[in-house]
Amino acid sequence: MARPKSQEKRDAILAAAIELIAEQGLSVPTSKIAQAAGVAEGTLFTYFETKGRLLNELYLTLKRGEREELMRDYPFQASLEERAHHFWNTYVAFGVNHPDKYKVAVLLRFSDHINEQVKRLGEEGYEALAAMVLECLSSGALKDQPTEFGAAILISLMNMTVELILQHPAEAERFRDAGFTAFWHAVTTT
Repeated sequence: MARPKSQEKRDAILAAAIELIAEQGLSVPTSKIAQAAGVAEGTLFTYFETKGRLLNELYLTLKRGEREELMRDYPFQASLEERAHHFWNTYVAFGVNHPDKYKVAVLLRFSDHINEQVKRLGEEGYEALAAMVLECLSSGALKDQPTEFGAAILISLMNMTVELILQHPAEAERFRDAGFTAFWHAVTTT
């Protein structure tokens, strides 16, 4: 009879994967992840049958944590600008406060390793944010562009803002505010 899997070991593997992928990228060997987690490589594969499965599970874990932070205290009844500003500030804060998780989530989001079903699962719970982005994009200079284009601009500006703040923490407030202003003017001004 197989022993029950330990949540502690699973969490250690995921934590090691975050740390090493943030440092070395997606090509980091599973042997290094197992070693950093304090388990044998065979144990890693007991929890995650393949590296692809590990990366997909890691993506979902990161998206759940990100979603919890982004949706906490989300002002559902506020004005569009207030909702957008809250989302902006919360996303940027998540990236700055959890740089390794942020970096790995970005790498995985644009990776071929993550299958379409997992990407869809990762988007669950973000419906209010998706509606807010769609509402932002329905007027202004981007109104005639595909939603994906406007969303890509938003994500790119937020990621650029996080990266600049991580490089220049003393300028955090300035970069955060300037980034939001650039986004807001792009979507509300014609």
